[in-house]
Amino acid sequence: MATIDSVETKKGTKYRARVRLKDVVRTKTFERHADAKAWATKMESLINDGVQGNAGRNVIFADLIEKYIQEVAPTKRGAKKEIYRLNRLKQSSLAKLVIDELRPVDFANWRDERLKEVSGASVRRELETISSICNVATKDWSLMRENPVLKITRPKQERPRSRRPTQDEIEKILYALHYNEDDTVEMTSQRIGVAVLFAIETAMRSGEILGLEWKDVDLVRRTAHLDITKNGSSRTVPLSKRAVELLEKLRNIHPERVFDVDDGTRDALFRRALTSQEIKDLHFHDLRREALTRMAKKVDVMTLAKISGHKDVRILLNTYYNPDISSVADLLD
Repeated sequence: MATIDSVETKKGTKYRARVRLKDVVRTKTFERHADAKAWATKMESLINDGVQGNAGRNVIFADLIEKYIQEVAPTKRGAKKEIYRLNRLKQSSLAKLVIDELRPVDFANWRDERLKEVSGASVRRELETISSICNVATKDWSLMRENPVLKITRPKQERPRSRRPTQDEIEKILYALHYNEDDTVEMTSQRIGVAVLFAIETAMRSGEILGLEWKDVDLVRRTAHLDITKNGSSRTVPLSKRAVELLEKLRNIHPERVFDVDDGTRDALFRRALTSQEIKDLHFHDLRREALTRMAKKVDVMTLAKISGHKDVRILLNTYYNPDISSVADLLD
């Protein structure tokens, strides 16, 4: 139900519209009675449609973040990392704003401040998460009228990475990880060494490698089945003879898990190896680029996409395939 009351102020008479409907209360003051009436009519319609429905006047964005953490994030792959980002977002100035007062400029201001701290790629990923929160709050929870993030400009896409490890760098990394081809693999760092070489042989991502279980490996057919991958689809990866040899080294490590290492440990030991060998600007994921570039000399691009799991061949070519052009010139002779 809507009511409109006249309010006497020093500047004259104003009109306060008050809407109480479905346990939702909204008020706003106007200069003209007609504006107050129009606003009240629109607000009643919005409440009945559910777009103003359940959010109280003191509900802030942090409340939406927490609701998302409890109900949505756990259902996603990579939930642990996303929940970490969301808990950090809850401490930001953006999280303290009242939902009904959120505007695109608030998210643009957050974007600009965040860009002073992290890369554009990181901000884009975080904006994707924030946009997902707003979408769910709009479509499923009826707590927001629209998604303000859709109205702001995202940071520009940086040029794709082209970094590949040199053979000398690979040997230095293996040395730092105490991996020697002739030694029995026992230490965790040595298993990381095997993972480095296995990544170069298979083009598998770190999470796919570390999540590999023996039940998904067929050493006779030389395949490794990945039930869950980054793009949401399963795929089967062919194993070279060298990849099979590497897996044989891990036979007695664990009855179920092939590498028996978590991603945090892998990241810490790999970074430590890079630092000790003074290797700059190299990520574990760059090994995937090295693998695909090597494979491209042996198989066609569609087979390469099948191995890597890329649904968009353009991403494969622009981001991961990085041949030495002088070597390509030799192939033309």
